Amino acid sequence: MVDQIYYKIQYPLKKSIDMMKVIDKKNINEIAENLTEYDKEKIEAFISHWSENGKKELQDLVNNLRQSK
Repeated sequence: MVDQIYYKIQYPLKKSIDMMKVIDKKNINEIAENLTEYDKEKIEAFISHWSENGKKELQDLVNNLRQSK
């Protein structure tokens, strides 16, 4: 179970954070110029979902896993 959580959740999150650190060092205007409208919509949808539900869903999952130890 722990292996599944690591490979399906923790590892992709870590990789995403590493990519965001690289992007963060770049000029945001330069990055935005190279995005398509579709990419911008996907980013906005992800941020919206994360703000509304995603963050709480992840917190609930972690809390449930802690309680089931």
